[in-house]
This record gives sequence, structure tokens and C-alpha cells, in this order.
Amino acid sequence: MTVAENRSIVAFAIVKVAVAGAAYFLMRLNPKWKDINFVGGHAKERDAGSLERTARRELWEEVPSIRRYSEFHLEALTSRMRYGPIESLSRGGLIEYEVQFFLVRIDRSPEALVKMLGSRSKNLWVSQYELLFQNRFRVSGLVKFLDDAYPGGLNCIPYSSGTDLGLMRDRIERLDGKQLEFALK
Repeated sequence: MTVAENRSIVAFAIVKVAVAGAAYFLMRLNPKWKDINFVGGHAKERDAGSLERTARRELWEEVPSIRRYSEFHLEALTSRMRYGPIESLSRGGLIEYEVQFFLVRIDRSPEALVKMLGSRSKNLWVSQYELLFQNRFRVSGLVKFLDDAYPGGLNCIPYSSGTDLGLMRDRIERLDGKQLEFALK
């Protein structure tokens, strides 16, 4: 897949879970950009032009605990959309992005995703409220972009699983704090 130097094609895998009735998203710390973003990344030749393949590959690479699920699938939340141009810290200069978002659907409880994340992981659970109001950390502009692009915003994105992880709330919030401390050092 050949892309002009000022363009980049990316895909993101969105994991949204209920925790005691509150929405949480699985996010990824990016030390280079000093922000958090959805799990995902750049399309590669081996993805054969499929952004769904890109999202699946990035999910497998960045969230190894997803491999514990024999049954999960991706559903397109958006079509391919243009984002930017914005200044790229990784490539330098202004970059125009072509982006697509996919919801990760998990047929079983997502407990293993929580249990397998350690305090040194770059993945963390962030409440929808914190994503939208950005009180504690810098959030990628792609979060607002998806909130604006998806009908009804982040609030209307379906959950990845029908299981509420309320019993794991303390663990999620403790991990979240430790991961952010680690990332900010």
C-alpha cells in the first residue's frame, strides 16, 4: 500500500465496557506524543488495504490478552474519514489522516482484558467522562473526532460486551492511577 508522504492511513479498535453502569474505554498511552489514544495504528502492506485487518492486527499487537478470546469480531463504527491535517510528532510535518474506527465485540465477559493488564502496561481503562472532559491527562484529538463523527457521540457507541464489570471497578481505577504515574515519569 503506497501512501503519499503527507498522508497516513490508520485504523482503531474500540473496546467499551460497562463498569458499575459507567462507560470505560480501553486506551493506549503514547509516551512519544504524551497522550492517550484508542488502540490502533498505521496500515501496512500485509493488511492488503483492509482497515479491518489493520485494526485486528494492531489489537493483537497492543492488547495480547485479546488472544484469550476465541470469539471476538470487529464491526465498523464509521466509514473511512479524513482527519487533519495535523502536525505529526512521529513523521514530522503536517499529515492528513484517513481513519476508520471499529467496535470490538466480545461474546464472553471481558474480565480477562482487565485481569491481564499490569501496572506497567501501556493500555489502560479510562472513563468516558474523563475522555470527554480531559481533567487528568492529555487526550488525542481522535477521541473528540470520533465523538463528533459517531451519531450521538461516544455515549451512543455500543458496549463491546453485555457484561457489567462493576465488581472489578476498584481494580480498574487502581490500575489506571498506577499506569498514569508510570507514564508520566
